[in-house]
Amino acid sequence: MEENMQTCNTGWYLSKPRRITAIPKAVIQTPVFDCVELQGRTVPCSLHPLPSNRSSTSNSIPFHQHNPNFTTEHARVFNKMPRYKTEWFDSLVAAAGSLLNESPSISTDEACQKLESSVPEQLTARQLTGSAGRYMIKNFTTRTPQSHTRQQFTLAVLACLLLPYRIRPEHDTTSASENSSENENNEDSLPLTKRLVRSVARAISPVLPKPNHGNPDDLDDSSANQQLRTQLTTQCLAAADAAFKIFELLAARDPEILDNTDVLLTLIAYTNPGEEWTTPDLAARATLLLKQHFDSFEESSSKKQDFITTTVLPSYLRPLFSKSSPQSSITPSGRPSAYGANPDARPSGLPDDSSATKPWKFVDLHAVTVFEWTVSEADGETTITKSWPLFIPVVLTLADDNSTYVRKRGLVILGEFLDKFPSRILSDTGLNKVFEDTVLPSLSYLPSITPEEESAELLGPAYAALRYLAGKLSGEGKKNKLLDRVVREGILLGYFHAKEHDIIPMLSTILTDPFASLHQPTLLSAIRALQAVLATCWPRIPNSPWQDEIINSLVLCWLNLGTSSTSDNFLAIRQALVHAADALAAVLATEEEEGKPAINLSKVVAPLVAKEPSLSQLFSATASNKEGQDSGLES
Repeated sequence: MEENMQTCNTGWYLSKPRRITAIPKAVIQTPVFDCVELQGRTVPCSLHPLPSNRSSTSNSIPFHQHNPNFTTEHARVFNKMPRYKTEWFDSLVAAAGSLLNESPSISTDEACQKLESSVPEQLTARQLTGSAGRYMIKNFTTRTPQSHTRQQFTLAVLACLLLPYRIRPEHDTTSASENSSENENNEDSLPLTKRLVRSVARAISPVLPKPNHGNPDDLDDSSANQQLRTQLTTQCLAAADAAFKIFELLAARDPEILDNTDVLLTLIAYTNPGEEWTTPDLAARATLLLKQHFDSFEESSSKKQDFITTTVLPSYLRPLFSKSSPQSSITPSGRPSAYGANPDARPSGLPDDSSATKPWKFVDLHAVTVFEWTVSEADGETTITKSWPLFIPVVLTLADDNSTYVRKRGLVILGEFLDKFPSRILSDTGLNKVFEDTVLPSLSYLPSITPEEESAELLGPAYAALRYLAGKLSGEGKKNKLLDRVVREGILLGYFHAKEHDIIPMLSTILTDPFASLHQPTLLSAIRALQAVLATCWPRIPNSPWQDEIINSLVLCWLNLGTSSTSDNFLAIRQALVHAADALAAVLATEEEEGKPAINLSKVVAPLVAKEPSLSQLFSATASNKEGQDSGLES
């Protein structure tokens, strides 16, 4: 060891380039890395305080014990990176943190202006890229990062880029052989600016860090996972504005600067304004950046479709969903199994809902958003027709998940996918049966086992997906068979489950409430629901107890509105009541077609109108129709 050292006159010892595995116990601070001149070349080296006994090597302790945030994997990547002084960047990030603590609501532009004094007067592009990359790896591996950490990082990078005259351009002289030895994917062969953009994208990517020395079960525990999600998404949202300004600034100089998988996936994650880590403004900016990026190529459409079929689906989504196979009727390649579903293939107990089997749900939070964008942007005639096996396992896994929120999104995505899916392939492969078996169980998610709000969220997308599927089936036999199954296993199942809750008495309770007019949306919804009942269940209404109850509900609701309720706010309610009365008159008149005497609603309500003349306006349409019929008969 002694012969491998060169003592500097500053009291530090210089070790030759090597992989750092241990440091002396006497060192209590993190080592500082630098590039120095050795024999006319700039080489990476490590600088440590000179220990009191250099010959003693038994007092060495592992490097990672000084920084508990480092895992073995991070240390491996950390040691491979070029060695630069990073104190200036750490100081810049700290200044950004102090600024945010003093003014939490400060704008991005104002913060960058105040950080100008903390930016070095001269620095190279390599120093900025290397310092940013090392800071990202070193600080974003902790499970509970300090507040503003990611926002501080993006503000520090943006503050440097807004001062281009201080950044000295520098060519990347790293050889391809060195890159290939350091990274199997050869990512470090990227230009410096692309590396910087990649580091910024990873800083705002909604992916939970892997646990270091904590409990890995935190990812699987619902409350702990939700807490981690909230911490991460809050920081990503705060840091996103500065990050997007970096993307926009560099993309304006070179549109291909965004041509990196990590960067594009991060932008796609921000295209859905409903996600908790983005906003409608960020979603619009992300969509615009993606459009400008793909439009910069000669064949923009084919470039996007190639990105979907060669990168997103096989390289990104498939590994995430590989351990959460949707059902045994699907092969790993996404095609229907030739032997059908095996009832013993699935475990009989609760599903394995953990980060080990579902990293897309507990770790990589933007995986569903990326797949949603993929289905939305995929071309039905080319991409889906040729690469449909890559879509099937993912969409079935989402639509079959035990979480209501994920299942709902999966059903919505499945409906959009079926709308683009070729009918010929659906019939030839037998996938229609697989889709039926996936969607139909969602129709049984009914109260009180399933909360009413969650049940309402699932039923709409489930029925919509089944309608798309029925429209794709060729031949009346297959289509009618599916619709018959929907009626039996969906509509009638829900009817018998809720048969103790009669519809008309529920609506009558709302309509006859004297205070119902205080909340007009509820009252209007009840009237429209009554109109739907009259249009759907009309054969069961004439000469039944429901006939008189409907008349009673309409009359009391009209009288409760009173003569004072003549404002425009009640105009829609009055018109809806008149339409409901007219619909009831038409329903009662249908008895004549069944061989029974028709019921004249005007005669039924005549005694009521005689006692309360204001009811004549409610049944005015009925009376005018009767007068027209009488005049026609006389002529």
